[in-house]
Amino acid sequence: MLMRCEMMPMRDYLDFRVEVFSMHATEWAVHASCPLGETRSTTAVPIDRSRIDQLVAELDARTISAGACFELGTLLGGLLLPGEVLDLFRAAFPADTDPMQGIRLRLVIRESWAASLPWELAHVPLTAAGESTPYLAVHPAVSILRHEALPAPQPMLEAAEGPLRVLCASARQLPGLDPLNATDLAQPALTGLPELHIEQLSDPVSAGSLEEALCTPWDVFHFAGHSLRRPRIDGTQMAGLAIADDRGGNALLSADRLALLLQAAKVKIAVLGTCNPNQGLGEHRLALGTFLVEAGIPAVVIMQFPVEDAHAAAFSLAFYRALAAGASLDESVADGRRKVLELGILTDWAAPVTFCRSTRDTFFTRREETTGSHTQSYRAGHAGVRPPEDAQRWDTLRRLCQEWQPSASVDERTEITRLTTLRRATAGPNSAHVSALVKTLGEAYPAAVPENELRTKLHLPDRRKLAALVREANHSLEEENRNELSRFIIASPRPAEASYFLQRRPVADLIERSPTAHGKLDYHLRLAFGLYDVGDYKQSTAHLIDRLESSHRNNGLLTVPEHALLFYYLSKSLLKLNRYSELLAVLEGPYRKLSHSVLADLEVERLHVAGVRHRHLSELSPAQTCFERAISTLKATPETAREPAALCSLGDSWVLLAQCRLEQALDHSVPLIVREAALASAEDALRKGTQQFTELRRITGAATHYEGRLNGTHAYTTLVSSLIRVDSVTAAMWGQALRFAEAGFTPERDRKPFGIVAGKFALSSVLLACARWHCLARDGSGSTQARAHIAQALTLLKSLRTDHMEGRRVHLGPQFEIPKIELATRTANELAARQDITSTDLWHEIASREAVWSPLV
Repeated sequence: MLMRCEMMPMRDYLDFRVEVFSMHATEWAVHASCPLGETRSTTAVPIDRSRIDQLVAELDARTISAGACFELGTLLGGLLLPGEVLDLFRAAFPADTDPMQGIRLRLVIRESWAASLPWELAHVPLTAAGESTPYLAVHPAVSILRHEALPAPQPMLEAAEGPLRVLCASARQLPGLDPLNATDLAQPALTGLPELHIEQLSDPVSAGSLEEALCTPWDVFHFAGHSLRRPRIDGTQMAGLAIADDRGGNALLSADRLALLLQAAKVKIAVLGTCNPNQGLGEHRLALGTFLVEAGIPAVVIMQFPVEDAHAAAFSLAFYRALAAGASLDESVADGRRKVLELGILTDWAAPVTFCRSTRDTFFTRREETTGSHTQSYRAGHAGVRPPEDAQRWDTLRRLCQEWQPSASVDERTEITRLTTLRRATAGPNSAHVSALVKTLGEAYPAAVPENELRTKLHLPDRRKLAALVREANHSLEEENRNELSRFIIASPRPAEASYFLQRRPVADLIERSPTAHGKLDYHLRLAFGLYDVGDYKQSTAHLIDRLESSHRNNGLLTVPEHALLFYYLSKSLLKLNRYSELLAVLEGPYRKLSHSVLADLEVERLHVAGVRHRHLSELSPAQTCFERAISTLKATPETAREPAALCSLGDSWVLLAQCRLEQALDHSVPLIVREAALASAEDALRKGTQQFTELRRITGAATHYEGRLNGTHAYTTLVSSLIRVDSVTAAMWGQALRFAEAGFTPERDRKPFGIVAGKFALSSVLLACARWHCLARDGSGSTQARAHIAQALTLLKSLRTDHMEGRRVHLGPQFEIPKIELATRTANELAARQDITSTDLWHEIASREAVWSPLV
């Protein structure tokens, strides 16, 4: 039985108007205005036209890579929202806490070249900190409209009574034109909706049948087919839609004739799913949309570059479903984009362009219903990512863990042969040496080639030129091997050996290089990793599960390294959310299959997460075993152990092992001698970890954010020492411990949000332990200093529990992190309220609260 959906208020959009003016060939001016204000003057923006034209050409030819697409979006974002304009946009951007607010980018383009650019691909950092953000057009709170400035009233989008009337015309099979295979729009999924009345004209549509149908009013006109251009007698070009003529051939329905017909039918929205709108449509690729708006059509949705037929059909289905539910035009287009995005498509989601001049009511109103409303089901499905507590999502993850199988192991020799063949085929005159270098190392793989032999083969007497050539070759491999996420690099084991070899890039290196900034990485993964990096583990997990399901459903879509990174971040997100059963399913299922079958270097990262999971569950023996296995795995491969990424992993393994042994030293259920032995073992592991990070800094010349955990663990060592024997530490040791603890999360701009939480918790623990020492070791004479430490610890803990963190939003785990912070906060509150804090019994009881003294990980 068909049911009409319950309605609810729609998103309220704030209009943000951006005007682009032509200045000269290499520069233009941008001005912005919104209800919050306007830019004080136009902002001059330099333009790299040649690079943008090159990237747009790749986009049209469907050869653009993910990295090039991201680069194009970066260029467009910088041109559209520069300087003061971006500051105003950020100020006007709706708060995350209000899902009913949005911002509408209304683009007024007064520059002909700019009018044809794909602005829907633009992206900018939405905060001054420059955090990773998705493309603006797919952000839940953003709508992008093209606004044609005309000396005419702005039309309203008001529908007739009853269902929305949609006239569908298509001409997919015409002689002389490529056939289109998009499915009919009038299918049961739409025709069964009582809010839509759809009439489908016979395919291919002719001028006569179209004119006859457009004699009566329609709310929406939908066309699927080709656009064409034909020369006029005066030599100009006439553009329009390709339809059938009386003899079965193709004819042109000109843009001016189409506009007259749509005006007569009182059409409110024209949806043109044409395959090639950029072929000679006058001044720029979207001139047909501009022409219809100038002719008085209130809104036009048109494709700005070629898309797959199935993707166009997916967009249309989602678009009309949203319209039928009463969604605004903005949200209906956004819904269509998301549907294409779910298919794992790189750019087709950005093809739809919306022309609309109305500054309000950009939706259909129904006279028998509340103005501007849409269905509960629409909002529930598309108000951002679905809530991760949804049981269906976790069921999906568990099912995928059972069904997922890794791709078969790829023979390295076969891959190297393919790579060298590709390199020779694409080598130009200026890259002959690069081609020869890759070929030589590929033939020697996996053996290393001594430097003198390599220089002789390449006719390079200067060793500095060889080093430069290796750098150039690595850049070339990264570009040409993009489908494997820069899988191979040329490496030199150590300067003393003076030899080079070709090797697969370690997964740890990809992780350390920040996948969110890796231009060639799958966009959806980059978005999920960006959410993880800013502490939004719930949305990150939801994106990763959806991406895994999409890849599983479509028999691939992700490369082996991309799968590796997906499982790495998925496991860490699940750990942060304390979803221990789902985490175990990932670690023992697809993550293990991948690391054991095709990527052995991923096993170390899996062991780290597994060990921390055991620690969360107070299973210290298996946790220690995991960290020891990770160390053994890294030490067993000396060539890899010399790589910076592996040095970082080895150092972190020792630190994690040290933390595990510190927790063993906190266990009051074992004899003191056992606790002292555990502390000594932790100190030894920490020394070894420090050595690895020192070597890493020597090689790279820079520190890594993993050293935040190293510094915090140094502080915890002093803390645990004081709990075992209060007189074993000195005031100088406490001063150093406090400096270590603070260094664990400062400077905050260099730390991830959860690292800041863990660092501040560590500092609060050290402060409380130091207060205990002042009260007990000094016979109460240090109570004033102790109270100061307690007050400082309490301030830190309260800021963590209320998620202030200078505006950062971090999801803390309900089973591990939150209980530890709450217990520490209660302890600090209890101490602050006590008149006498020098009681030995008081501190003995507090010392037994192990969760207060053990770190967050």
